[in-house]
Amino acid sequence: MKKLLLYFILLISIFTIVGCGSKNEEVKKDNEEKEVDKSIVKVNDVELHINKDKEFKGIKYTITDDLKEAIYDQYIQYNLYQDDGTNLLFFRIFYYEKKDHDYIRKDLAIDSNLEEVKGKNNYVEYSFIDTKRKDGTMHFYIIDKDNISYVINFVSKNDINDFEKVVLNSIKL
Repeated sequence: MKKLLLYFILLISIFTIVGCGSKNEEVKKDNEEKEVDKSIVKVNDVELHINKDKEFKGIKYTITDDLKEAIYDQYIQYNLYQDDGTNLLFFRIFYYEKKDHDYIRKDLAIDSNLEEVKGKNNYVEYSFIDTKRKDGTMHFYIIDKDNISYVINFVSKNDINDFEKVVLNSIKL
């Protein structure tokens, strides 16, 4: 009788241990599914998945396939129109060879009184210019390497801080 009771307790213990293991794995799986995909950003309730590696004249970056691309001699432009016909955002990269910042600022009609603030991401250093628009965002980032300057330009009437941060942090030379 004691052996039977001992086997019964042992059997219950085994089921308890195995059952707890399964629950722990389910909880772990639920937590993994709840992790946030940091390559997805929202702009004006539009989800953009920033996962497409691109290159333009030696500069590398990651962008979303949702944006329409137009390539010109000295710059590349991305934009996305919303359902109501308004433009969600512009993202541009300008290319300058053997030009100083004064020339670049005049060419892009950037007010000469606006301050250039030094900054960097994990890969490049830049000069940041905020146009201080009250009706949205217009930011310029000038990246210099040797005799080449790239100007990264973000424009929108919407809050594009998350989009700007993800794309800017992907830029490499």
